[in-house]
Amino acid sequence: MEESSRGQQLLSTGEAARRDGDTEAARAAFSEALLMFRREGDLSGEALALTRQSQVARDTGDLDWALHDQAEAIALYRRAGDGLGLARALRHAGDMFLEQQELPRATAYLHEALDIYRADIDTPPLAMANMIRSVALLATALGETEAARDYWTDARERYAALGPLFPDGNAGVREAEQRLAALG
Repeated sequence: MEESSRGQQLLSTGEAARRDGDTEAARAAFSEALLMFRREGDLSGEALALTRQSQVARDTGDLDWALHDQAEAIALYRRAGDGLGLARALRHAGDMFLEQQELPRATAYLHEALDIYRADIDTPPLAMANMIRSVALLATALGETEAARDYWTDARERYAALGPLFPDGNAGVREAEQRLAALG
């Protein structure tokens, strides 16, 4: 239990370093957290540490390494039975495949994540809004204009409902409106 707390502290330390742009400190903290969670058999904690390492790799433009860590996290979330963690990891992997223009893989990952989120009544509203945004980007990339329009409209409404979370303006609403305007 004490190690779990230490693992969580290391994740927080890594996030702070990442926000400050200190990639090496972030990697070191996430790596140490990963080892702690692995040592105690906390599959979800281990997976979370891997997703954070993946984000650092993504931040530095290394999508191949980011996808490697993300794939390992996905496998761990599946073993742990952690549906929301799995959905989040699938969405991030799908977004990375979309960045690489690997549309079939992006489609598989994003739609599996969407199915999980839709089936779980505990899905946080922001997580669902971000999920809808991801499938809207996918539909746009696939040239599925009507589906993209529907998803962007849904994303705009979901982000708008989260207004109090964004006191400095809601970037999700602005992006959805811009994307809808571009779709005509």
